[in-house]
Amino acid sequence: MSPPSSRCATLRALPWLAKANLAGLCGAVAAFAALLWPQWIHDDDLSHGLFLPFLAIILVTESRRDPSPRFLKPGAAPLAACALLVLASLASLAVAAVYAEAVGWTHAMAEFMASSALVFVLGAAWLGFADRRVRFLPLNWAAAVAVVLWLFASPPPPGTYARLASLLQAGVTHGVVWVLGSVGIAAFQSGNVIELARTSVGVSEACSGVRSLISCTVAGLFLSAVLVRRPAHRVLVIAISPAIGLAMNFARSLLLTLLANAGVSIEGRWHDLTGASIIVVTTLLVAAFAFLLHRAEPAAALPGGRDEPAIPGRSPLLGLVAAALVLAAATGVAVAAAHRSDEPGSARAPELEALLPAAPAGWTATTTPDIDQYSGVLHTHALIERVYSEGSSPQGAHVTLYVAYWRPGQAPVSLVDAHTPDACWPGTGWEAKPLANEREALTAGGRMLAPAECRLFTHGAFETRVWFWHLYGGRPITFVDPYSAARLLGLAWRYGFGHAEDQLFIRVSSDRPWREIASQPILLQFFGKLRPLGL
Repeated sequence: MSPPSSRCATLRALPWLAKANLAGLCGAVAAFAALLWPQWIHDDDLSHGLFLPFLAIILVTESRRDPSPRFLKPGAAPLAACALLVLASLASLAVAAVYAEAVGWTHAMAEFMASSALVFVLGAAWLGFADRRVRFLPLNWAAAVAVVLWLFASPPPPGTYARLASLLQAGVTHGVVWVLGSVGIAAFQSGNVIELARTSVGVSEACSGVRSLISCTVAGLFLSAVLVRRPAHRVLVIAISPAIGLAMNFARSLLLTLLANAGVSIEGRWHDLTGASIIVVTTLLVAAFAFLLHRAEPAAALPGGRDEPAIPGRSPLLGLVAAALVLAAATGVAVAAAHRSDEPGSARAPELEALLPAAPAGWTATTTPDIDQYSGVLHTHALIERVYSEGSSPQGAHVTLYVAYWRPGQAPVSLVDAHTPDACWPGTGWEAKPLANEREALTAGGRMLAPAECRLFTHGAFETRVWFWHLYGGRPITFVDPYSAARLLGLAWRYGFGHAEDQLFIRVSSDRPWREIASQPILLQFFGKLRPLGL
């Protein structure tokens, strides 16, 4: 490596406004890291975030070592670009605040928009530091990657993540079943579950390969900036990185399935060991590929010629960045001051067990014993599920009633909408089937109920129909796709401000159509007890 280029201004030589911007950016990055720190620590998909501050410092240092640095000429185009980035940053921060008010700062959309705001303001600051009147950070690939990497510090938007994970889950499951069949091992696919002769293996979101895909993309971007210089080589490193990650994740899933087929318990030690090692192995493979390309490149040319003197004058780009940082800080203070308490309200929870009727004559009722295992995800311990079966024959009708309750402020509206059957059931092997009407007004005992969300799921030869309602403050609310950013923003705007209300989620599922069970005493009693609560 060549020593740092003297063509870049030293920190001491920067104007006071540039130093103030640098301090403000460090504060913004520190605040963002504090926000994302719990995610980086506990979410395996984001563990690479722990290294991003160090990678950014390395990339900035590498950028300043450029033997032929390029800087921006003063003009209208850089000023307009900087202004657009500043506006985009402030708009992203405002949207993040709206999401946070409705769903909390730990929600993926709030964190992603905060990450976008940081990336935009860093991009604006980069333009300011690359001004010929400042000459602190040149225009090159290393500096660009130092800015873009922060976009990977937060979770992807929920819709993007869910669709990508679902696609990868299906691909991994299908691929493993095909390989097993090719080598003579009996296996078939049921949703995202691999059925073997003596056991079954579920391919969850954690095994979909999203973690490997994101981590390897980060590694590929970083290595493309510090190890290779040719544009074609950089494209190769960035393109091959996610491919290596997906391939290694597939190998891990195949290995775990083979171990399970051999009678080895893959939960715990084997699952965690292979998950941790695959990140290390894929990173080493990407690094080895980048190093081979680096060795094939000629040595970097030494800088020649004399330094061009800096252009005198103040850069208006620095003023734009400073204004953005001040407005962002003021927004953060205002949000913190106006934010309502996170303590849930004192509303009295209904007796959920009393809402579920006893089994009528000829029926049996079984209350799901371990339903509280989902309380951590749902943010409530007030939930109950009971399964009713007609007679002792498997051909009899089956009806399942489920109720969950949240006190005011206990959970955002969007969190409840994010854990509907649409989001949760496919991960357990159920496959959603299209319906002509996914929202329908139903009747029970001659009484018209509030419109219900209607779904149809299959699991092998089994078929079940699902109807559910979401009540907010005793009023049914329209279901919003939790993976749609635009609809989620509308939900946040509508329910994120003002007085918090309690929430109730009701689900009915059965292997029979609604017309065959609507007159059953179970449902008549159930909806009779729910009527005072708003349904």
